[in-house]
Amino acid sequence: MATTSHISRHWSWHPDTIPAKTAVERVYASVSSAIVGGTLAAGSLITEGEIAEQFDVSRTPVREAFLLMESQGLLRLYPKKGAVVTTPTPEENSHLLQVRVMLESRAVELQTAGAAEPWGTAADLASLIAVQREAAARADVPAFARADHQFHARVVAGSGNPIIDDFYAQLGPRLARLTCLTVQANTAVLQRFVDEHTELAKALAASDHRGYELLLHRHIGLP
Repeated sequence: MATTSHISRHWSWHPDTIPAKTAVERVYASVSSAIVGGTLAAGSLITEGEIAEQFDVSRTPVREAFLLMESQGLLRLYPKKGAVVTTPTPEENSHLLQVRVMLESRAVELQTAGAAEPWGTAADLASLIAVQREAAARADVPAFARADHQFHARVVAGSGNPIIDDFYAQLGPRLARLTCLTVQANTAVLQRFVDEHTELAKALAASDHRGYELLLHRHIGLP
């Protein structure tokens, strides 16, 4: 079974921005991007055969990519039938966001407590905010969602704790898909998200763990 270590580490899910070298990576990058961006809709059925033909590869790398996407909650596999794109429920999304807050808040707490250097992330966060601002200006939802998720994943990576980083990377595709769904439903939130990320970055730079956590809850709509 494929692992996430070579595909969705370091700032988590970002298949569109890294070169895919192996057949598994090429299939994973394309299909996961289609699911996250909504091109491949929830409930869609895909088969190893059709994807293998599309990418001109054997079924083995397709099967590995499917297994990885199943482990990340993007696909549900049915032996001898194919794979169905999962349909996130409001309850599942709420649970996902709760876990995200737990991991991100702990990561920020570690940084502001001196376990890692929060200032080292400042330039990266500024760059990602700039990418979001540009994506918002041209209404590029997939690019915006990718940068949105990478912003939070970069904060988590700054904790210096690889276990937290790995857990967050595993959630990456589902979190990016949730952002896409949110933005596609209401493009008016694009600028608001950019503004809120700016405030989050300021709180982190000021080593204000409590302030960051309060802003994060408001940012994602949790009480």
